[in-house]
Amino acid sequence: MPNFRKLPKASSCPDVDWYIKLPLPTGRTFVCIGREKIKLDQIERTNAKGQIVNIARELGTNKENVQDLANNIKINGVLLDVQPPFVGTNDQLLDGFTRIESILRMGLEYWVFNVVEPKEGFTWSDVWNEIGLGANNHPPSKSATRGDFSKALSRWVSIQEQEPTQGQCVDWINNIPHSFSPEIVSNIARKVLKTQRSSNTVESVDSKSVVTKVRQELDHIADTTDILAFNISGNDTYYKRAAFDVLKSISNPKKNDQLGVGYTKDIPAEDMTAIRDEGLNQARIINELFETAFQLRMKKGDSFKLLDIKYMMPQIIDVETSLIPVE
Repeated sequence: MPNFRKLPKASSCPDVDWYIKLPLPTGRTFVCIGREKIKLDQIERTNAKGQIVNIARELGTNKENVQDLANNIKINGVLLDVQPPFVGTNDQLLDGFTRIESILRMGLEYWVFNVVEPKEGFTWSDVWNEIGLGANNHPPSKSATRGDFSKALSRWVSIQEQEPTQGQCVDWINNIPHSFSPEIVSNIARKVLKTQRSSNTVESVDSKSVVTKVRQELDHIADTTDILAFNISGNDTYYKRAAFDVLKSISNPKKNDQLGVGYTKDIPAEDMTAIRDEGLNQARIINELFETAFQLRMKKGDSFKLLDIKYMMPQIIDVETSLIPVE
């Protein structure tokens, strides 16, 4: 049963002794020197441009549940089963960004914080990663995602004097509380290292830069030629999308020709040839599938439909019970 305690009045904040039964947090990179009631305007949350800086989160501070959290505090009170927000002795907020935004929205001036500082041999960045990624590894908080861990691991890898091994990256992840399976942890480490090697050996491009490069180098390309940039980085979804991009281009009356150009993203130089060969093979497979569909269209005539949805699933409870024919 969650342990909530209501605020005495709307403008008050919890007292430090409310958390008396909750042990001070311990960490690999930090020491918690105690809990304090701190004025919120003393806490550093933003950069020079006024932007909230939450480096441990891939997408920044989660704004979706700010109002819900504020309402929960007003109605149920303060949840005392989980640690209060973390702040460094340098006044930098390290965890609890959504909570603090909710509290500020309630018009409060003070809150209780765990005050921490780095252990000898560790930096504030190390502390921020451990707390920001691991402190919310419990319900009902929003746990750090794979993307959050990937972003933080990428930062760590980039500042090492030598590229760490996959095993060292796995150890780095496992030193932070998380709920990932060993397979997921291994995949995060592998993909981060692959991306890091790619950034060191391969020029990063996107579809727009590919089109620009083609126009610059092939000055004979007519304006009516649609230049299609295909990401052939190995994800099956990319190839399927490319096939329908071609169909869409063919149906465009303003274009009378198509020019396909393959490119990769986050692929190291040593893997480039194999990825390009696989991309050409996938294109061959898709062309064969299209040829089969074309021959079937010729045989069936107008009755042939590439995407032929004949039924909808029954999903409305107590209303729909059987497959619904599409008229």
